[in-house]
Amino acid sequence: MNTNFLWIRFLIGCLLFVLLTGCTTTTPEIPTLEPTVISTQTSIPPTPSLHQPIEVTFDGNECTVSGPTEIPTGNYPFVWNDLSEQQNTDFWVSRLLDGKTFQDLLDLQSEPGEYFPKPSWVVHSPGYYSFTAEVWVIILDEVGEHAIYLGGKNPLSIWNCASFQVFEDPSE
Repeated sequence: MNTNFLWIRFLIGCLLFVLLTGCTTTTPEIPTLEPTVISTQTSIPPTPSLHQPIEVTFDGNECTVSGPTEIPTGNYPFVWNDLSEQQNTDFWVSRLLDGKTFQDLLDLQSEPGEYFPKPSWVVHSPGYYSFTAEVWVIILDEVGEHAIYLGGKNPLSIWNCASFQVFEDPSE
């Protein structure tokens, strides 16, 4: 036999040996975990920081808000009732910056529903939607004037609903 042929067989054998030994690893044993019980509770649990719901209703021509005009900082559930035929509107709760007021928002329109781009001095308040309770929980942790307004998508439209003041919660 040829010496080169023996060397090639030897190298191929070594390569196969390395590949086979490299692929055989032991799997560490995974400890068995106890299952976690998931609660079937579907409502938002009452907490000291969650206040009475504020209800926003839109009938296609005007919006109404039930709730106080001054509230302490905290998390507030907002119930959104879109009774319009469009069924394609959203509502926002925003803080007004730079000393701007709700009247400044109203002045951006010649009539209710007329669209205008969001001004730089309007900042959306953070929040999250709870599918189980069908409400938005808005986090109102900034002191100042806030506005509730609606926006339609087809056609583009804006309805300014109401304003309220957020003050520092003395208990926090």
